[in-house]
Amino acid sequence: MAAWLVSRIRHSSENTPRIVELACGAGYLAEILQRRLPNMRYIGFDLSPHLLTCARRRLASRSEQPDCQSGISFLQADLVHDNWTHQLEEKGWRGNVDGVLSIQALHDLGGQAEQRQVLSQARELLKAGGVLAYGDLLFDDKNPHSSRYSHLEHQEMLRASGFSQAGAPTVDEDRPGFSTDRCVSESFGGFGCFACYK
Repeated sequence: MAAWLVSRIRHSSENTPRIVELACGAGYLAEILQRRLPNMRYIGFDLSPHLLTCARRRLASRSEQPDCQSGISFLQADLVHDNWTHQLEEKGWRGNVDGVLSIQALHDLGGQAEQRQVLSQARELLKAGGVLAYGDLLFDDKNPHSSRYSHLEHQEMLRASGFSQAGAPTVDEDRPGFSTDRCVSESFGGFGCFACYK
């Protein structure tokens, strides 16, 4: 899943992409991103101070650069109840983010209303052509969980969050095979990955 997400960023961004990770946890995805996109500017959000401490240690060589003009920064926020996007607005990132990523975390935000809220906020951060890409647990009727959803339900949440999926995909000549303003998805066992371009 991480490789799939990184591939979306690589094909939709410049040499120094601005990346926001939602519910970054202990920084595992940030570490993968740092290896594959060494010039990235990254801000990861998480609710847990303990996990953020682990993430800062994991990426200590590049963490906490001033104003995240380069390097990596980790910030604490409740994505549902805090105005976390304000922290990015203050840094001039609103409408300038190349990619918003999340891995195996959005189901922890609550129901569809909470997930749609955060997905809508993420969309507002993206620049034109930026990508929202996430992987999360899919609904499993053998092990049902109230905050896990099917592929179709994820696509409906994305559409309700402002990502268009209607009509034929538009192909960007500079990124063959990648469509803009359309959702693409793939399954990895019980996980689904989704990418929508603004």
